[in-house]
Amino acid sequence: MSNRKIHPPRLADRFLRWFCSDEVLETLQGDLYELYEKRREKKGEFLADIYYAFDVLSALRPFALEKKRSNSNYTTMFHHYLTISWRNLRVNRLYSLLNISGLAVGLACGILILLWISHELSYDTFHRNQANIYQLMRHEVMSGEYFTGDVTPAPLGPSLKSGMPEVLYATRTLGAGKQLVNAGHENTYEAVLYADPDFFNIMTFPSVTGNAIEALNSPGSVVITERTAKKLFEHADPIGKAITVNNTDEFLVAAVIRDVPTNSSIRFDIVIPFSTYEQNRHLKWDNNSFQTWILLAPATNLLAFNEKIDGMVEEHLDNEEVHLFAFPLERLHLYNHFANGRPDGGKIDFVYLVGALGVFILLLACVNFMNLATARSERRAKEVGIRKVIGAQRRIIVGQFLTEAMMITFFGLFLSVIAVKLVLPSFNELTGKDLSMSLANWRLWSSVLLLGWTTGMLAGSYPAFFLSGFKPVQAIAGLGNTVKGASIFRRVLVTFQFFVSIFLIISTIVIYVQLEHIQGRPLGYDQETLIELPMRGDMGKAFEVFKNDLLQLQGVTGVSAGGDNLIKVGGGVTGFQWPGKGPDEDFPVNITSVHYDWIKTTGLTMAEGRDFSPEYGTDSLACLINETAVRRMRLEQPVGTHLGEKSYIVGVVKDFVFNDPTSDPEPLVIYLGTNQIRHIFIRFENDHDWQQRLGQIEQIFEGYFPAYPFEVHFTKDEYQKRFEVIRSMRGIAILFSGLAIFIACLGLIGLSAYVAERRKKEVGIRKVLGATISNISIALSLDFLKPVFLSFLLAAPLAGWLLDTGLDNIDYRIELSWWIFALAGGVAFTLACLMVSYHAIKASTANPVESLRRE
Repeated sequence: MSNRKIHPPRLADRFLRWFCSDEVLETLQGDLYELYEKRREKKGEFLADIYYAFDVLSALRPFALEKKRSNSNYTTMFHHYLTISWRNLRVNRLYSLLNISGLAVGLACGILILLWISHELSYDTFHRNQANIYQLMRHEVMSGEYFTGDVTPAPLGPSLKSGMPEVLYATRTLGAGKQLVNAGHENTYEAVLYADPDFFNIMTFPSVTGNAIEALNSPGSVVITERTAKKLFEHADPIGKAITVNNTDEFLVAAVIRDVPTNSSIRFDIVIPFSTYEQNRHLKWDNNSFQTWILLAPATNLLAFNEKIDGMVEEHLDNEEVHLFAFPLERLHLYNHFANGRPDGGKIDFVYLVGALGVFILLLACVNFMNLATARSERRAKEVGIRKVIGAQRRIIVGQFLTEAMMITFFGLFLSVIAVKLVLPSFNELTGKDLSMSLANWRLWSSVLLLGWTTGMLAGSYPAFFLSGFKPVQAIAGLGNTVKGASIFRRVLVTFQFFVSIFLIISTIVIYVQLEHIQGRPLGYDQETLIELPMRGDMGKAFEVFKNDLLQLQGVTGVSAGGDNLIKVGGGVTGFQWPGKGPDEDFPVNITSVHYDWIKTTGLTMAEGRDFSPEYGTDSLACLINETAVRRMRLEQPVGTHLGEKSYIVGVVKDFVFNDPTSDPEPLVIYLGTNQIRHIFIRFENDHDWQQRLGQIEQIFEGYFPAYPFEVHFTKDEYQKRFEVIRSMRGIAILFSGLAIFIACLGLIGLSAYVAERRKKEVGIRKVLGATISNISIALSLDFLKPVFLSFLLAAPLAGWLLDTGLDNIDYRIELSWWIFALAGGVAFTLACLMVSYHAIKASTANPVESLRRE
């Protein structure tokens, strides 16, 4: 063989060394090198490399695989790990049960939170062009204060499409809410959306049949969802069939699209061409009532585009304080909150909060495992010492403990998946979501397996490296200071567990009390005996006679109507004029219109002046305002004051709660608008006959409006729906706080059982020397209550500061009180006492002769 250094292909050479046994490698490699050298001299390096790779592959024979067969040692070792781990699980059943239960609960919480967060992050991702879809938003500065909203003027969309080449498509939308839809004998209320044809060019709502884009080009056509088609036409082909909206407008179904996904920011059942709404209406630039969506060309410079929009707005609006800008659809669901004209979070804050909650709960479960493992370190130390004496390396012992941890974790993971499947319907009801665990969702299952693997490694790493680090002699003779150090570490872990638990208890109590505080807020009117009937189509024509018949019913004390219900009133209008208004002074004023007897029927109270009355023929020019409007306008004598060009104030209504129940009332101006009513209000007496009275109201309704299904809303129930999100937050907080405490208590049960067993001889000696059962029980319990007390001292101030900061953003808020912290601490101490007292009392009542017999 030549002495010159040769360089066969390194990859092939490494492969040869990997599969070949040491005994065969030297001979085989020498022969192949020699062959490679000869070929390189004769055929060149390139062909020699190819032949060398071929030779290496040819050498892959059974006789050369001794090294791979030696891997059977690893298989044997792994099998040994599993056997030992399984044996330990069976022998230490209590600890195994506590560990598996704790990890199962923690992983179940992790999976539920994973599902919830995945759903939140998936909003609007089903749109193919999501990255280039934008909604036009609007900043307006009034009296130095920024107001941000998503309503824009109707001419904006067509102007953007025709005047800016970056805009590929533009559409205007207007949600009309639930409208009466009739097809044959079917009457139902469906969510109606007005939209331009480009709506389906921008958004991805696939057609099942028909062409949705062409359908919106025809004023007499509509697009419906599959669910609506099935409801109206069952299994018949809906294309070309007629539907009637509000018994006034007839359309032909031109296309059916798939149902709107639950993770869509835009929701509807029927889409009607925007041109239908536009007919007979002169929509101007100063009417901000519509949403505008655009699809921009890829790589559009958004800052430059927004500046161009500003230029366009200045051409049509004489208001330099109005700025429109494009906001990405991909940020709309999670980042749609603005403060002082800048993005200020949104639902993403709650996502972060729930995510942090999930991480902490998993950490609690891991801490439990570490705690129990290190608590048993003295028993496992002898096992480790003997293994090391007979030659076991540390990595082998680490592998043993990690295998044990992973086995326990995957038992817990298996149980957690079953638990999630069982509780998912209830969790969906609690959160208002439609979450599922589909077997076909490989991303979900990959995440779940990764979650289990990470949890197992995290939980098992410390015990594995801690226990495997014992010196053989020290481990067999006694751990001494090592156990003392582990004991301190366990106290730190217990302190961490109860720190998190007490923090969550305080947060849950504050959320609960704040919700009760808002729900019990004085509203300014009586909700108990007030109902509301939505008014559709041409129902207004018969309102007066319908009202008169209702008033003939015994127990009906008032009937009126209005453009809005009392829960959500009007929309903000700017540019309002009043006497003494400064040149730079402006703020949004809510506008609504009502019928006669509105104050009496709803139960509102007049602060001064009078209600609208048919006795005053000039009331068509009159208005009412609320106390907040009086204060904001600084009106000293509001009654008789003129507002705008023609209107004048005849009365001041005491403030009442509408729109945001957590905020102070907004300025409100109320006009008499007998032709603009969409809600009928009925007040009846609060007695035992209200159900019978409701039946009588339905009979009269059906007599006057036979084409409309009877629909009634109790104002109290409608108000409670405003709290669904807050109630969902409260439910999630209670659920996961309870589970966190449960995990912490599992850890305490295991630790107290271990300590009681370990101190059995000490207890026996104490009893022989005259200690009472209560003395011994208190002494054992105090060991565990000290970390709980320290946890309370750490958690209470931090929770108080964070929660107080969060409450500062709410106008109608509670003040944090000492009893909230005392209650949280009391709950934690009571649970801790219950968990440890059983084993403390059991140890203190044991016969000392039994525990001292070996001494």
